[in-house]
Amino acid sequence: MPSAVFFTSDRSEGGPIPNNHKPAISSGNGLLSNQILGALPPGEFEQFAAKLRPVHLELGETLYMPEQKIDYVYFINSGVVSILAALENGATVEAGVIGPEGMAGIPVVLGADSTPNQALIQSEGEALRMSSRDVKIEFRKGGKLRDLLLNYTHTLFTQVAQTAACNRLHSIEQRLARWLLLTQDRVGRNEFVLTQDFLSRMLGVRRAGVSVAASTLKQAGLIDYKRGIIFVLDRQGLENYSCECYRIVKEEYDRYLAM
Repeated sequence: MPSAVFFTSDRSEGGPIPNNHKPAISSGNGLLSNQILGALPPGEFEQFAAKLRPVHLELGETLYMPEQKIDYVYFINSGVVSILAALENGATVEAGVIGPEGMAGIPVVLGADSTPNQALIQSEGEALRMSSRDVKIEFRKGGKLRDLLLNYTHTLFTQVAQTAACNRLHSIEQRLARWLLLTQDRVGRNEFVLTQDFLSRMLGVRRAGVSVAASTLKQAGLIDYKRGIIFVLDRQGLENYSCECYRIVKEEYDRYLAM
């Protein structure tokens, strides 16, 4: 059976992304595409807009490591961040993904200053960064921001729980289909950069299993892949092939993030 061919380079180490010293974003410019910030009343957003700094999210870099202090939160404008559960032997498996619908660093608003998980950039993009101290201050003020963050936290917890069930009960091919759908939803494109090693870490399986699963979806006419890039050819077919976990998570996001 033919195997999938991907780039093999993958940067997984590092600390918080440095501030690029760009000016804060205002609600009036076209760069604000984060759904949480975009849903705020203009007056409320402008109260803390000066505390936000644009940063570039580079593939393979880390926003925060397990058990290290979370100094910043990131409102994603584009790209995808993976939340990874890490084990003592160095193995990791993806527990959830965050895109323009959410914020990386949710433990901060729940009162924690660290987490056992790692936040790794799965797909490059842009974000608005705020210090953990500042986001706590804004959260405690109440208002729409707190409501939106609590709604988002609920949907993220739903995703994490459903991912745990999916990883235990469903085939690698179904899990791969779910993962591709979640990623496509967040990048907004039919193709995206992917490494075999990265996908192996996301699904918690060996590279050989990734190759077989990708080949199965390709032979079904659902995807194609060339060096370093995977293409979604049949979105509806991929949804049909995936398990019910994708639908459950998507419906929860649609319900609560539209509030």
